[in-house]
Amino acid sequence: MAVIEQPATLSAPARPSVWGKVTAVLALLGRSRVAIAGLILVGFWVVMASFADDCIIRPACWMGDSEAVSTPWLARYSPFEQFRGRNLEGPSADHWLGTDRNGRDLWARIVHGSRIILVLAPISVLIALAIGGTLGLIAGYFGGQIDEVLMRVLDALMAFPQILLYLIIIAALGPSAVNVVLAITIAGAPGIARLVRSLTLDIKTRDYVAAAQTRGESPWYIMFVEILPNARGPIIIDAMLRVGYAVFAIGTLGFLGLGLPPPSPDWGSIVNAGRKFIQAGHPWDALWASLSIASLVVGLNLLADGLSEELGRYR
Repeated sequence: MAVIEQPATLSAPARPSVWGKVTAVLALLGRSRVAIAGLILVGFWVVMASFADDCIIRPACWMGDSEAVSTPWLARYSPFEQFRGRNLEGPSADHWLGTDRNGRDLWARIVHGSRIILVLAPISVLIALAIGGTLGLIAGYFGGQIDEVLMRVLDALMAFPQILLYLIIIAALGPSAVNVVLAITIAGAPGIARLVRSLTLDIKTRDYVAAAQTRGESPWYIMFVEILPNARGPIIIDAMLRVGYAVFAIGTLGFLGLGLPPPSPDWGSIVNAGRKFIQAGHPWDALWASLSIASLVVGLNLLADGLSEELGRYR
């Protein structure tokens, strides 16, 4: 009696887990020395910001409870604590980076300042990415009059120098964390929209987009499911670079007195306050804050360059 063999059922390939995706990205970065150097610099500041005090394990602290008193960890002291009689000191065993004119520990202020930078800069870029990316998809996919109107409005915004646009927005609304995020978002969205539009114009001619249109999929489905995921490489690299630009912008606004109001340990305001004492033999405020901004921006740029280099090998 002949035995009829049943055909083996083909199972769908398992979707990679979140941890699998993270491992794949780290493996990709690990092949680039440039990316590793950038990752070390950025990772240093992420660790400093996360563990400056015990806020990371106390929800009342990071939710903005004014009565919550944090316990210093890596920062050693509170960024607002003043040590009487120890104004404008240089680095020492008690104060690793010295003290400012008010006797506050510079290491504590630098570390807590990194927390401000690493929260505001990515939030600004993410909001700009959401707005600019959506506008770029719409303009590139639909074209015609929609494309023309959107691009002319965005071109008008891009005609302003970014620093001037920051000054106009902050001067009109006042210095605050929300307004700093708003200014960076408005200034960054047009550039992101132009990038996404150019990618959309290329990708919408592909066969899989035509197949989706043939199936009767909606334009929104095609834009966000078919086009956007296939454009994510250049968008992610551009976003990393823009986080670096946002860090520099936040520092610039703080230096001009248009960032977070005092006594916030904003890196730009630390540079501005410390530059007055450089000729008096106390360069530490301006030096440490400037090096902090530079190291974080360089780290983000190296990370983006390394990722771009590795992704380019597979094109």
